[in-house]
Amino acid sequence: MSRKDAAARAVDAGTVAAQAVGDYGLTSPQALSALQTANTVMQQAQSQGCTKADFDAEHARRR
Repeated sequence: MSRKDAAARAVDAGTVAAQAVGDYGLTSPQALSALQTANTVMQQAQSQGCTKADFDAEHARRR
């Protein structure tokens, strides 16, 4: 998987987590699960060499 793809997956996971927090509240099981998943995906992306610049570029591309 390319760094760009890994960054995209991490941004997607973060978006889902943010939506879950908004829909269910920060301490809900749904939000906590989504946040844990987003954290795992982010760590995987970082282990593949993704940097803050990669994540920022993916966010900018989506705007």
